[in-house]
Formats: sequence, structure tokens, C-alpha cells
Amino acid sequence: MRRLAGAALLAVLMAALLPGAARAALTEAQLAGVALHPPPGAALPPGLALRDEAGHPVRAGAAQQDRPAVLVFADYTCTVLCGTALGLAAAALAETGLRAGADYTVLALGLDPKDGPAAAAAMKALHFPAAPAGAVRFLGGDAAALQAARSAFGYEARYDAETDSYAHPLGVLVLAPDGRLSRVLGGLALDPPALRLALVEAAEGRLGSLGERLRLFCYGFDAARGSGPLGSDAC
Repeated sequence: MRRLAGAALLAVLMAALLPGAARAALTEAQLAGVALHPPPGAALPPGLALRDEAGHPVRAGAAQQDRPAVLVFADYTCTVLCGTALGLAAAALAETGLRAGADYTVLALGLDPKDGPAAAAAMKALHFPAAPAGAVRFLGGDAAALQAARSAFGYEARYDAETDSYAHPLGVLVLAPDGRLSRVLGGLALDPPALRLALVEAAEGRLGSLGERLRLFCYGFDAARGSGPLGSDAC
């Protein structure tokens, strides 16, 4: 039921918020590769060189600060679904009863290397305006670093040069304190009790089943038909 709700919400958001979007340029074959399929031992590379929303250099492991983390990949200039997914994550986290900066860290990682600290800071200010210092980090980096982060989690995105946008999975990755992937949750159907449990288990170093393939993704329109929202959820 939750999977259907997530797909339905995606369709509503796309229909309501993107009525005048241009025809998407990606083909069905390209979109078929958009998925989140974590490999065994998936983990955030701790030495990955990134920069935060203030433009300061930071290593991925240092940004997590030895706490369980919620990691969301996002296009910082996409306010429709990426913004919605981040807003839902912020709302769900607020209802878990856990404390940002004490019980967990929030990490957002940009998809587009062209998006600098200003775009990251604007997205952070919109969805986490009162976050304690260091508790929420909106990170970016060069193309090689961002690709390395995606590859580490089996996170497959496709860039559409025609619209300067990304087709990418919409999911929340819960990490253990050492950066290992503990669980994947749907980005548009976050349940606060389930999120709390995932963070508690991650804090204990417990790893959940990661065999499912996430196929709910953010992208404009069906390239084959030239109209209508596109998205599916096979979690």
C-alpha cells in the first residue's frame, strides 16, 4: 500500500507542478537504467573530498561525524520532487523523537557538479532552517567525487542536457556510523516510526536487507510519449 501511495504522490506532484515542462530528452532505454541497487558492502567512502554549503572542504567521513546518518542524493536546483523529498525527510525526522546532531546526521549530496555552495545553502535553508550546527550538511563536489559516491551505492542517475536536469532515484539511505549502508527507504513515503527504527538499528551497526531495487525516481516526462508523469516504485 505504501508503495502505491508513493507512486500516486509522484504522479500528482508531476501533473500539478510541471504542466508546462518541455519534452524530456532521455529515452526509455536510458531511463531503464535509473535505479538504486546497492552492491554488497555498500558504504560512503570516508575519504571522499567534498565541500559543504559554506564552500568549506570536508571529507565524507568527517561530515558524518561518527553518527548514523540519513543520506539523500538531490539536484539542488530541483524544487519539485527533490525539494519535496527533502521536505518530507525533514518532517519525518522531526517526528522520530531523535535529535539531529546528537542521535543522527543529515547528509544531502548534490547530483550536479555545476551546483555550487550557494545552491546547496539555499536548499538547506528552505528545508532545515533551524538545524543545529554540523547536524545537517548539504554537500557538493566535482564530477569525479559525485560519481564515486553514486557508484559506491549503486545509485544510477542519467543527465538530460536538453533540460539540464537529472533522472535519478528518490530514496533515503540510512547509514551506520562507519558509513555502511544499513537500509534504503522510499523518498516519498517516509514513515516516522520506520525511520526512527532504521536510525536506531543503524546506530547499533545492524544492516538490513538491501536486495530490493528502488525504481521510484525524479524526472519530468515520459520521453517516448512526450507527456505525462513518469515514475515507478518497485521497492
